[in-house]
Amino acid sequence: MNAQVTPPAQAAGALFVLALLVTTVAAAQMYPPPPAAWPPPPAYGYATAPPSADEVSDFVSRITQSTRFDRGTVARWQAPLCFDVEGLPENESRFVVDRLSQIASDAGAALQGEGCSKSTSNFHVVFTLNAEQVARHWYARHRDLFESNGSLTQINRFVRPPNPGAVRVWHNATLFGTDGHPLVAVDPADPVEGVPHLDDTGSRLHSRAVVGLNYAVIIIDGRRANGAGLAPLADYAAMAGLAELDLGADLGHDPTILRLFTAAANDRPMGVTAWDQAFLGELYHSDQSSRNLRAQLAATVAHDVSGLP
Repeated sequence: MNAQVTPPAQAAGALFVLALLVTTVAAAQMYPPPPAAWPPPPAYGYATAPPSADEVSDFVSRITQSTRFDRGTVARWQAPLCFDVEGLPENESRFVVDRLSQIASDAGAALQGEGCSKSTSNFHVVFTLNAEQVARHWYARHRDLFESNGSLTQINRFVRPPNPGAVRVWHNATLFGTDGHPLVAVDPADPVEGVPHLDDTGSRLHSRAVVGLNYAVIIIDGRRANGAGLAPLADYAAMAGLAELDLGADLGHDPTILRLFTAAANDRPMGVTAWDQAFLGELYHSDQSSRNLRAQLAATVAHDVSGLP
């Protein structure tokens, strides 16, 4: 009787799953456990002088320098969110999903209801001790998803970045109508389609279409997390995944979860801050069809945070 031969792709997939299972416990041990009760972000009251409107406006301008999609706006989710977390034990995974859901809901993003499951998830967070292997495997399994919605340069920044950091983020986007429905039918769990381009000639399509995120893969490398706990890592993933942001922006001493990996240990944010929540809240309640959205966000978030009348 002939022995059954396992196809190479199937064997590779099995080996990857085994590697992920082996590193799950090790990855969990890399992160301090989440708090029993999550403290609220700092209020807008300040012990000394509040930040100036220019300081907050500069913060918004720096993080919204889009690197992938329409530079005239800030891409956010139009499709309902369904979260999936891999690489952690069940309790820790549930904590991260709950935290992602809470931050998204507070911002005003839509969440999938009862139909949300692993097979329909569109927002993936993977905790690992081998980000290179995970990124390569994700690209190999979903090559069409990447190549249809990004350039080779952009793909290489995700799969094999020259200076890898603690977190890698890949977004897919499509065109949505102002009613929130996609203009091109796609499978939410595998949205393979071309990079969305708005028509800048003033056509009717331009007036009724917005670029909206509809898929995300976020890989968190425990070896490069610099001792960050599971709770702030979950908040960082939420901030990085809910909008198309410039995660490499120089943010100085701005109070934001985006400084999780660059701030000194005694200055490290413990979660999303008032600045972060104000930004996400304004973004998810904004008119996405506005061609001056970045400037409008800078002004409205500055107004919220600086305590202007």
